[in-house]
Amino acid sequence: MKRTAVIGIVVLAVAVGALALSLAHRPAGPGAVSGTIETDEVHVASRYGGRVARLFASEGDWVTAGQPLVELDAAELRARRAQAAARLQELEHGPRPEEIAAARADWESLLAQRDLARADEKRIRELFDQHVVSATERDQAVSRAEALDKAAAAARARYDLLVAGTRAEQLAQARAQLAELDAQLGEMTIVSPGHCLLEVLPVKVGDVVPPHREVATLLAADRLWVRVYVPATWLGHLQLGQHVKVRTDSWRDEFVGVIEQINRQAEFTPRNVQTVEDRIRQVFGVKVRLPADANQLKPGMAADVYFPSVPAP
Repeated sequence: MKRTAVIGIVVLAVAVGALALSLAHRPAGPGAVSGTIETDEVHVASRYGGRVARLFASEGDWVTAGQPLVELDAAELRARRAQAAARLQELEHGPRPEEIAAARADWESLLAQRDLARADEKRIRELFDQHVVSATERDQAVSRAEALDKAAAAARARYDLLVAGTRAEQLAQARAQLAELDAQLGEMTIVSPGHCLLEVLPVKVGDVVPPHREVATLLAADRLWVRVYVPATWLGHLQLGQHVKVRTDSWRDEFVGVIEQINRQAEFTPRNVQTVEDRIRQVFGVKVRLPADANQLKPGMAADVYFPSVPAP
């Protein structure tokens, strides 16, 4: 009997101690409410489709800002980019000296032919005035001289264009095309936007991903928060930016949170609020931002939020 009594006393003492420890870890007082720690989700995708070529991470991995997650096949884009780069380089260098020399030679040749045609036209006009040649021969000479005059002018214009070099508008267009291809190539490697936990990776090597299709879901490690619901009677004691205390069942530490959002509309409200009792049963959602450097806090943890500004009833 004695032994049984001692065992009972020990068990009771342990239970009382555990209860006291549990109560010590939870905020006391009327200004305490409970919620669940959550985090912002980031859904990453490529604006351009492609076939999955490589995977650089797995579900459950912690990734850093700029770390590659998925690479899409970009062989065709790289070929187009090389072609666009070569075209831009050609425009920047401008016409070759040989091309300019050839254009000048063509222009001078046409000038010589035009001068000869003008001389023939003058001679045939004189013969026509002497009634030696017909009007048809005269008209042919005039037409040939005029045609050569226009051809020489066109050759001069081509020569001047080559000497002037590439137009600024052509260079701008080529550079814009190259920049567009570079942007597309950048979209072929999907990276992490920050320090995150890779929660879902629904693609595998060989999958064909359409444009804007989500390829990974990430949990932002530096954007932890907890949403709790408080009675309408508390709103007069709460304000944005106010500091609150946060505790969890997993840790003895007390964390400091900041009120980031207070919902403007009530929830769990009766359809028709007709009495004072109905009105005070309204609750409002409050979002509390948690410290980004609190490594102990994880999404899914239950948390108790204590509002020191709420007075006791």
